Amino acid sequence: IRKPSSSSGNPDGPTMRRGYYARVAAMRENVARFLARCPAGRGAQVVSLGSGFDTTYFWLRENPAHWRNDLVYFEVDFPEILSKKVSAIVKRQSLWPLLDATTKEDIVAAELNMTGTRDLRTKHLRYVQADMRLTQELLTSMSAAGFRPDVPTIFLSECVLVYMQASAGDTIIGWASSAVTDAPCAIVVYEQTNPNDPFGQVMVQNFERRGCPLQSIHDYPTMASQRERYLQHGWDQCNLVDMCQVYYKHLDPKDVERIQKIPGEQMDEFEQWHFLMAHYFLLVATRTSRGASSGEGAAAADDAWIHEVSIFAASPGGA
Repeated sequence: IRKPSSSSGNPDGPTMRRGYYARVAAMRENVARFLARCPAGRGAQVVSLGSGFDTTYFWLRENPAHWRNDLVYFEVDFPEILSKKVSAIVKRQSLWPLLDATTKEDIVAAELNMTGTRDLRTKHLRYVQADMRLTQELLTSMSAAGFRPDVPTIFLSECVLVYMQASAGDTIIGWASSAVTDAPCAIVVYEQTNPNDPFGQVMVQNFERRGCPLQSIHDYPTMASQRERYLQHGWDQCNLVDMCQVYYKHLDPKDVERIQKIPGEQMDEFEQWHFLMAHYFLLVATRTSRGASSGEGAAAADDAWIHEVSIFAASPGGA
């Protein structure tokens, strides 16, 4: 197995850009499937864990095919990240209509949060400034933002938990599986895997050199161990595949064809591309409401749709 070349790790190269495309397309398609299957009248919640500067909320809001007026979208991250995002949004008035806002006061909460800053609080978008590793801080902040335990919810985590100690990630996974007690929920995770083969060893070293070590990748080094991790922390079902399979089997083929034809985006290192994609996975874990989980027939039938939100076939353990 060849080691990754410098060009394959170039963030400005077509190999990496196509990887970013696959990541964004896969995550967003899972969100779209969740929103499409969530029954009308129950509401819907999306919780982006470690959201960073992600723009999925605005993508949804601008897409009538996916948007729901009963959706509340929560973004959770450190105060220093979300405060910058709030500042950028406040300065860009072209975004305000997507937040149902006409003034700054419609966007930012009047009261200070526990960090001494003001949160973004709108009807459909809520920012939650918290250190997710601190469970009580996360619980308090989510509650203050209006998070509800009785609304169908999808949690999103993109390259977040792998940068934490395994115990901290386990706690977050367990919290997410138990936070929604009276409705079904799902979690979609995109992360690195396979650190022990030659390609994986160099990948791990590259992240360490950049000052962002993959702290828990050796605790859960395979997709099988990741699946067991989620099942042990409260999820009913868990399926995952590597991103190579996601790209070639589970994304919209017409959109993939469009991407591949963009001038300047043609690749000449397909071996490197396949190695890269085989070292990332997409995971979808699901859980019915507590009533359904305890065997109540009507509740179980009502919640069965949650197990169909994945973009890939729900075969045990993925492929």
